[in-house]
Amino acid sequence: MRIHKLYQCFAAAVLLFLPVACDNTDYSEKSPFDNSAYLNVAASKNTEAFTFNRKVTSQTKVFNVNLTYPSGNDVKVSLKVDPSMISTYNAKNDTHYEALPEAYYQLSTDAVTIPAGKTTSEEVHIKFLKLDELEIDATYLCPLSIGGAEGVGIMNGSRTMYYLVRRSSAITTAMNLKNVYVAVPGFDKGSPTADVVNNLTAITMEAIIRINQFDDETNISSIMGIEQYLCVRLGDVDFPRQQLQVQTPVGKFPTADKKLQLQAGEWYHIALTWDLNTQVIAFYVNGKLQSREEGHGKSDVTTISLGDKLADDDTGNGGDFNFYFGRSYGQSHDISRQLNGDISEARIWSVARTEQQIYENMYNIDDPAAESDLQAYWKFDEGTGNTIIDRTGHHNDAKMIPYFTNDTYTQPRPKTEAELWPSGVEVPIMNK
Repeated sequence: MRIHKLYQCFAAAVLLFLPVACDNTDYSEKSPFDNSAYLNVAASKNTEAFTFNRKVTSQTKVFNVNLTYPSGNDVKVSLKVDPSMISTYNAKNDTHYEALPEAYYQLSTDAVTIPAGKTTSEEVHIKFLKLDELEIDATYLCPLSIGGAEGVGIMNGSRTMYYLVRRSSAITTAMNLKNVYVAVPGFDKGSPTADVVNNLTAITMEAIIRINQFDDETNISSIMGIEQYLCVRLGDVDFPRQQLQVQTPVGKFPTADKKLQLQAGEWYHIALTWDLNTQVIAFYVNGKLQSREEGHGKSDVTTISLGDKLADDDTGNGGDFNFYFGRSYGQSHDISRQLNGDISEARIWSVARTEQQIYENMYNIDDPAAESDLQAYWKFDEGTGNTIIDRTGHHNDAKMIPYFTNDTYTQPRPKTEAELWPSGVEVPIMNK
């Protein structure tokens, strides 16, 4: 009798675990151990607004296929652009994007193999071609997706990267100056290429900017110029934090006015003009006069020089009193006056431009070489690297320099290329 009862208990235990042994899970999309393949570029967000200038002909995006953890076997993963996913995307996001035609993209391969014991595939490229043939300001959708994976599942949330491809009439590239600043070595003391910005009797300084955040720990955002000489910035001590101001050898301009504050997250074209002969100084925002003052001058200020005007043996080249973007007083470890935002289309002219001239040419100068009064022109449209080309032919190329975290200048603040040249930039055109 005891043996019979033991047999009954054993049989019941077997029946209890039978449902597990007969698991009917479909492992074509999910592995029994939850190891899954996914696109690394879609791990944090699966949409990228890929917007580019109307003159761009091609661009390449790089990605990998990853596994959650290493597999004991090689894992082959197929890749494809899947236009069938466009209707689902449009329905979910209330959009009406069309598929990017096949002639405008090319995958470097349609399959990768992640070796046993590894979690990352080799790099894959998707190249966008003939972009200058696309309709201007039309958005196309290109869903790059994992088609299948052998022996593992697919992480659905990071399976597809949706590229929103748009050939834009606007400016689509700018440099982000958070934790970095930009120097112009050609303006340093003793440089022969600095002559173009020395001994001027009038000047226009302009740029397109967007402040991402007005930081609480500082009351100044330096845009461009030389500290304690001619420095265009936002804010000052006892001055509205978000209002444009310039310090000149004559004094500060304009007076404080809370109604003239710029807003974080908004793109602005800003321009300063100053004519020493007429003693008129003015700020323009988006091509319109914002502030103006007459009598801004004195007898001992007869010229303006931005070629390292105040540098001496104590400061030297690279010191506080050189021409910078995103930096003013304070050594290069001091971010207290940095520009936490983006910049493009920076220019220096040897004349005080009129309101009409500023308004008509806010976003581009078609032929810089034909503009005899244009002394320096940095478009900030490189989109890669640390050098910003001077488009005038005067060879005053600018260089990105990281701020430091300490007084010994040995620990630069980290900045990835994607942070330095952010994607999705689109400056709205306001003078059409």
